[in-house]
Amino acid sequence: WVKVRNIFIIFLVSGFWHGANWTFIAWGFINACYYLPLMLLKQNRKNIDTIAVNRVLPGYKEFFQIGFTFFLTTIAWIFFRAQSIQEAFSYLNRMFSKSLLEFPDIDSKKMILLIIIFVIIEWLQRDKLHPLMLDPEIFRKPIRWSIYFTILLSIFFLGNFSSNYEFIYFQF
Repeated sequence: WVKVRNIFIIFLVSGFWHGANWTFIAWGFINACYYLPLMLLKQNRKNIDTIAVNRVLPGYKEFFQIGFTFFLTTIAWIFFRAQSIQEAFSYLNRMFSKSLLEFPDIDSKKMILLIIIFVIIEWLQRDKLHPLMLDPEIFRKPIRWSIYFTILLSIFFLGNFSSNYEFIYFQF
C-alpha cells in the first residue's frame, strides 16, 4: 500500500506542478490509475523494447497496444488542456457522440498528407532516440539538412500562428 500511496502522491504532485487547477490534478490521477496496474503486476518495465523489430509493420496485438496507449494518453490530455473538469467531460461527451463515426471536416489535404508523412517517419525511426536522428551513412548531410529545412517550412507555412494559441508553459 505504501507503493500505491507513493505513486498517487507522485502523479498528483506532478499534476499540481503543471498548474493550480483541478484539471491538472485529474490528469495526474488518471495517469496514476494507468500506471498502477502495471506496477502491481510487475509489468511496468516489460514493454520498453522497440516494436516490430526487423518487420515493416507491427502485429495485430502490437497494433492494438499502440492504438490503446494512444487512446488512453489522449483521454488524459483532454483533462490537461481543458479549462475545467466540466469542460473536459463535455468534450468527452461530444467526442463519443454520433460524430465519432463521421469523417472530420478538414480544410487542408496538405495537412493530412504531412501528418501521414510524419507518422511514417516516426515509425521508420522507431528504434532511434528520436525520429530525426538520421543515419549519416544513409542520409548524407545535404539530404538530412533538406529534411530538417522541409519540416521547418511545413511548420511555418502550415502552422496556425495567427490564432491566440500559446505554448502551454508560457502561462507559468
